Amino acid sequence: MTSEERVQRLVHHSASRYHRHTKSLVANYLDTNIIPGDGDYLIKIAIGRPPVEMYAIADTGSDLIWVQCESCDICDAQNNAAYFDPQSSSSYKTLPCNSTICDTDPSMQCDDDTGTECEYFYTYGSGSTISAGIMGTDLLTLDTSKTNCVFGCGIVQDGSFDRNAGGLVGLGGGPLSLISQLGPTIANKFSYCLTPITSNSTSTLTLGNSPAKTGSVVIPLVTQDNPTYYAINLKAISIGQDEVDINKDIVIDSGSTLTYLDKSDYTRLEALVKASIPEEPIDNPPQGFKICFEKKKEVKISFKMDFKLNGGDVILVDSNFMIEFDKYVCLGIVPSEEEGDPMILGNIAQVNFEVEFDLKGKTVSFTPTICSQNHGASLA
Repeated sequence: MTSEERVQRLVHHSASRYHRHTKSLVANYLDTNIIPGDGDYLIKIAIGRPPVEMYAIADTGSDLIWVQCESCDICDAQNNAAYFDPQSSSSYKTLPCNSTICDTDPSMQCDDDTGTECEYFYTYGSGSTISAGIMGTDLLTLDTSKTNCVFGCGIVQDGSFDRNAGGLVGLGGGPLSLISQLGPTIANKFSYCLTPITSNSTSTLTLGNSPAKTGSVVIPLVTQDNPTYYAINLKAISIGQDEVDINKDIVIDSGSTLTYLDKSDYTRLEALVKASIPEEPIDNPPQGFKICFEKKKEVKISFKMDFKLNGGDVILVDSNFMIEFDKYVCLGIVPSEEEGDPMILGNIAQVNFEVEFDLKGKTVSFTPTICSQNHGASLA
């Protein structure tokens, strides 16, 4: 897959995923690698005893951990990804119907046939991508660290999942996410550092206290009705001396490529972008984008965007908001479908920042970093 094909797949994936938002182990810390897949960031995990290794999608916008099981009725097509066979694992147990999790989670219910097993049904994107199966517990291994976790054994997977992935690891703030299940073990903290979308460099995911750093901007998280999502208050965006006042919450999402703003806010920002580039935009931008410019030697994207947050400013360079193709460059910020829809800070805007979440302190920090020089656990 070429870098341009990867970008286009990611943009399509981002647009589909946006609908979901509208509906709304270690002594000190563990580093693991993140690698780029066809349309997601992936981490290497192992499940069961003996361990079955596979890559899984790393997603801050969801909670559930699930893997595709060998007994699947509808199996998502995969590129040599492993399947987990619960019957071959000596440590696997099904989650009983009378468990608190099964009784309180709206995406789960008791199996009508057995009356004992807890079933799950999760939808992603616009609702056309699903994972469903049986909830269970087993040993999860990340690098050299092992923990017993609750996860879904997927027997129905359908839709636009990354074909290099055999599962998904939810990193959201809800009770079933990997972060919440590890909890005090990782000091209720995790961080990631994403490399550019078209590079072959590995990104890093750190579970627990990351090494001390300087230049961090620490922002308070805003409490949401849905605990899964990590939101912050975006006061304004400025380009030079010109500013767009916003004062709305925006969700930080590692699984969305593009950044989404309220329609009215986007329209004002687009006007500033056009005024900052001495060329007319092309007439028919590629699907998923609103404004693109033909690549010319004279076209220089030399300005920065200042995201003014409640707690400090995060400065984005051109590669955080412009996406480059062979013949044109496109603004990686788009309008929401309806006024008042959730706003999303996508992963392109987060590239080359170490983004650290402190769930106990209820903060997130952004530290400018050359992420390709970080070494640790990788996201693909």
